Amino acid sequence: MNENSFSKQNNDSTQTEDLDFLKKLENLSSNEDKIKLSLEEMKKAISKENKPDFKTFWDIKNRCLVLFKTPLNATSRILFWKEYIDLSNEVKSLKNILSEQTNFEVEQIDLAINSLEADLKKYDAVLLAMKKIEINEKLKSLVYKKSFFIESQKELDLLNAFAARINSLRKETIKTQMRISAKNKFLKRFAIIGDIIFPKRKKIVDSVSEEFSISIDGFAKNFDLKKVSFFILKDAIKNLQNLAKKLTLNTEAFTNCRLTLSKCWDKVKLAEKSYKKERQKSKGFIDQALLKIENLKKMCETNPNDKDILNEEKEIFNFIKTLSLKNEDIKFLKFKINEAKAPIHQKKKKIKEKKISVEDEREKNRKTKLDQIKNDIKTLLDKSELSIDELEQEKNQIEEKLNGFDLAKFEKLILEKDFRALYHLIEEKKEKQTLNSSDELNQFLLVFEQKKKRRQTLKSHLDNLNKQLAASSLGFEKAMMLRDLIDEEKLRLKNLDKSIDQLEEKIESLESN
Repeated sequence: MNENSFSKQNNDSTQTEDLDFLKKLENLSSNEDKIKLSLEEMKKAISKENKPDFKTFWDIKNRCLVLFKTPLNATSRILFWKEYIDLSNEVKSLKNILSEQTNFEVEQIDLAINSLEADLKKYDAVLLAMKKIEINEKLKSLVYKKSFFIESQKELDLLNAFAARINSLRKETIKTQMRISAKNKFLKRFAIIGDIIFPKRKKIVDSVSEEFSISIDGFAKNFDLKKVSFFILKDAIKNLQNLAKKLTLNTEAFTNCRLTLSKCWDKVKLAEKSYKKERQKSKGFIDQALLKIENLKKMCETNPNDKDILNEEKEIFNFIKTLSLKNEDIKFLKFKINEAKAPIHQKKKKIKEKKISVEDEREKNRKTKLDQIKNDIKTLLDKSELSIDELEQEKNQIEEKLNGFDLAKFEKLILEKDFRALYHLIEEKKEKQTLNSSDELNQFLLVFEQKKKRRQTLKSHLDNLNKQLAASSLGFEKAMMLRDLIDEEKLRLKNLDKSIDQLEEKIESLESN
């Protein structure tokens, strides 16, 4: 129901009440009775539970004021007038209170919208914090689409939360008594947010629905009770049904998937019924095996680390071999054994997850330290005013931090790039210091030789980088880094050649003098 329909309802209700009041008023003969009725109706108008009916109050008040101008008993006039003034003052106070309440509600709605807009701006960060759904590992048919469903539903959960907040706030805005201009501003903001959220949500819902429908159709197509035991298929159907409830699917996809799985379920139930009839012949043997499996289950639940579990499992398998059972019965018992060992599987899963978590944390810490080292190098490069000794000291400290660091190839390239920049900075400072210490020709010749050696080293390094770049086995990322490093080294070589030429001219000038 929209705002217009609410307004229409209120207007219709008010008009009905006005007509009732006028009819009652016409039936009264004395002015005193008419004023008394008017005052009672005024009280009713401002005493309504949901919200006071100010319009009705003011309409009756104006009519009542006219009645006071008619001939009245003096005593009655004084009493009625006092009550009339009291009601007028009361409605003013009430209006002020409601105005404050409305302002507060408007302020709260505004804060809620601001919060929603802020969350929308940091969409990626909020999405990262969203909880992922779990998909049963037994659903082998979804193994390749598992990450797609998990990530898509994770985003849908966020978008659904946004949508719920929008709808809730919109309803709150519509029912709150506020100025139409303020209400329209809020509704416009909702529309802007909705234009971002709803199309995006629809697109993902359609994508998830399509992929899930394809998966269900594939499951139904490969559904073969001759190849796969009914209890395994039964378990798969349950897991798919549960997943369908977790995923946000459109109505068509959900209905079609439900119907498809229902057909498969009917086939499973028939197979199960048939199996139970056949099973009666070997029921005693199966019950004995199930009893042993139940004991195994208790052992697994009590202590998953119990070394006797493996022996118990072997004994059960050996016992099953001694029984005259059909292939389907054996599959069923194996399935039950696997179910009994669920606590062990869960423990292994937790250990694996913990190991991954520890490794992730270790890698995170390693990258944090590496980033700090990179920042240290860049900071040092900006401190060109430091002395040579200070630069070398800090460089050595950074190198010490890198000792024992297990670096990937691309990380080595990045650090090599930064360290070479630092190396050239220090060498240039040394050369500059040597030149500034004296104007003697020997000093210039010494620096000249140093620059030539540095040029040779730089040229060799550049040739080596070009050879690496020419290698066909390089990945795109490493190739880009190498290209970046080569470009920097070429620029350094160009600048070094320029400084060598300038120094050579200076030496020639000194020699001629």
